Amino acid sequence: MRIPVGVLTRSARLRLYGIVFIAVIAVLLSLSVAVYQQAFTSVVRITLEATSLGNQLDPRADVKLRGLLVGEVRDVRADGEKATLDIALKPEHVSLIPADVQARLLPKTLFGEKYVDLAIPRDPSARHIRAGDVITQDRTKVGIELQQLMNDLLPLLRTVQPAELNATLSAFATALEGRGDRIGGNLVRVEQYLSRLNPHMPSIKENISRFADVAEVYGDAAPDLLRILRNTVTTSRTLVEKRDQLAAALTSTATVAGTAEAFFDDNGDRLITLGRVSRPTLAMFARYAPEYPCLLDGLVKQHERSQEAFRGGEMRITLEFVRPRPAYRPGEEPRYAERSGPDCRGLPRPHVPAPDHKLNDGTSSVSATRAEQRAVGSLVAPVMGVPADEVPAVATLLFGPMARGTAVSVA
Repeated sequence: MRIPVGVLTRSARLRLYGIVFIAVIAVLLSLSVAVYQQAFTSVVRITLEATSLGNQLDPRADVKLRGLLVGEVRDVRADGEKATLDIALKPEHVSLIPADVQARLLPKTLFGEKYVDLAIPRDPSARHIRAGDVITQDRTKVGIELQQLMNDLLPLLRTVQPAELNATLSAFATALEGRGDRIGGNLVRVEQYLSRLNPHMPSIKENISRFADVAEVYGDAAPDLLRILRNTVTTSRTLVEKRDQLAAALTSTATVAGTAEAFFDDNGDRLITLGRVSRPTLAMFARYAPEYPCLLDGLVKQHERSQEAFRGGEMRITLEFVRPRPAYRPGEEPRYAERSGPDCRGLPRPHVPAPDHKLNDGTSSVSATRAEQRAVGSLVAPVMGVPADEVPAVATLLFGPMARGTAVSVA
């Protein structure tokens, strides 16, 4: 069977058209992909070495410098410990980027994709970045803190469900819709209240500080307060158990109060007179009160010395001769005019021999003078068989009145 030549030629021509059409479609698709991948765009290729956080970046992620889009991420490779990113920079922006630039991996929004933010150091290099350069992730304090924040935020972002968060925010927005004026008015009133409150803030602060001090005191005293409360419970229980005895005691107290009232009614004037009369005596006792301790101590010491005096059944006495008081003369009346006040005069350990104390008793004391002692000593020395300067002072006291014409008797 023979096929016509015209039919074969037309069939081959249709097949050729189909192949050409498919080829054109393939070329157009390839060109579209190439244009999308910027295969025909001149770029400067650099490498970024980042931590494992760089694995979260997707190819085609933005690369920005101070908010300006300067390139994109072309490829992301990871070896388990770090990520290596191929970055394509736009040639017109290369002159703005120093060679020592560093990178931060930040999210665009709370749930958005991440991008590379180029951070220029404080003292940038004079040379701008070139093709083939390798940059690192930002290692400054701010960059590390920001990186730590992102690492801590990632689990939260994985936990929070965007749909539920969106529903919550939508419900909140619906609740606020149409209430702007009322909310604004409330905010204005709050601002007025705060304006009035601000002048009193120092006083409020001081009161709060004092309240803290009081709370600290109560905190320290809390164990004692609790103990008092526990004791109060015990006391209350005891009062309830002994209420009959308490009632009887109160009845007896009422009876005693009635008796005391009758007693004071009958003897009130006498008690007042007793108080008025006793006041001078009590005032004297109060004045000489400082002597009481030394007097009582002296009596105790005297008891000890009395026992020592009669120790062993024998009496031991230390005899001291004291100068006698002269007789009262005309115009001298005995009186107690001593006003020297309280004086222990050596008690509880008095001086031996006792010192001479002049008391105002109405007499004029006449003491033996040195001349009298020398005169009496000259008269008595031959009798005693001793020199005149060795005659004891007691001889003057004994024989002086005789020399002055006074009679002395020795019992």
